[in-house]
Amino acid sequence: MIPPAVLRRLNSLTGRSAPITLHGTVTPRMTVLASVSLATFLVAGMAATQFRSQPLPPSNRLARDEALRKSVNQLEDQNRALKTRVQTLQADVKAGEDESARRSGAAQEVKAQLDEQKTFAGLTALHGPGLTVLLHDGTDPNSSVDKSLGWTIHYQDLQDIVNVLWASGAEAIAVNGQRIVPSTAFHYAGVNILVNNASRLSGPYTVIALGDPPALAGGVGNPDQLAELKSRNRIYGLGFSWLRSTRLSVPVYDATFLVKYAQPVG
Repeated sequence: MIPPAVLRRLNSLTGRSAPITLHGTVTPRMTVLASVSLATFLVAGMAATQFRSQPLPPSNRLARDEALRKSVNQLEDQNRALKTRVQTLQADVKAGEDESARRSGAAQEVKAQLDEQKTFAGLTALHGPGLTVLLHDGTDPNSSVDKSLGWTIHYQDLQDIVNVLWASGAEAIAVNGQRIVPSTAFHYAGVNILVNNASRLSGPYTVIALGDPPALAGGVGNPDQLAELKSRNRIYGLGFSWLRSTRLSVPVYDATFLVKYAQPVG
């Protein structure tokens, strides 16, 4: 038989107003089983009541979402900081580029001036259109009367041709591979001609001038220019001719500049 206390507890849990009564014959085994079942039911009910009476903790999903939200906030903060840093670096780079461009512009201007002076001084090999003038000695008349040596090319002839070419707009000149510069001088050195105080030249002579071919040819062919040389050409057969070209070249001045007394001002 189930104890009265158990029955009362069961009635209170089920909400019954009328007491639970058992009819029929109740064996000891039935009593034990009923008691065990009732005890299990009571424990489960008490646990459920206890569970409902306490607040629910956050679930794993909520905790994970909160952690992700914090991570996203941190990454956004870091991203904003990096963007600010990148903008600062970009500004620094732009300032450096502007300064470099300013200095580069000044350097390019100086380089352009230096290149121009090097070209003027003959320190740069050049090529372009121009005129080739060919000179060679004439025929020795073997005359006991004529001792003028008018049949040979003199250094004055080379000097006169170079001056006419400069006056006709030549931008660069070379004689037998020797670059002619403003300080170039021609002299006799025995039977040879000394140029740039270093190189001895012997005929035949090739004078190359870079510039406008028609203008250069017009200067050399002008009847008022080189009249004495042209006269000797007719009398002695002295070689004197010229040829226009679309592409010629002159070498670098390879002699020394002799400056003994001139000093820079300042």
